[in-house]
Amino acid sequence: PCVTPGRRSVLSLVRRSRHRQVPLRELQGGVARAKPRPRPALGLPFLLHDLLGAGQLRSVPTPAGPLLRLAEP
Repeated sequence: PCVTPGRRSVLSLVRRSRHRQVPLRELQGGVARAKPRPRPALGLPFLLHDLLGAGQLRSVPTPAGPLLRLAEP
């Protein structure tokens, strides 16, 4: 029950971003944003591993660090 709202919030954040991809550093809070993001109950690292394992997100290595992308349907 706690996983579903957290998954939705992370996926919606990635979907709303430009090109449907977000640097991992930005998700973890390394970059200051105007709006504070909601904190999931289970923690962001758990949800990211869950979404990567479920195949809903892909991690793409770049010189600036990992980039999280929505998996294509």
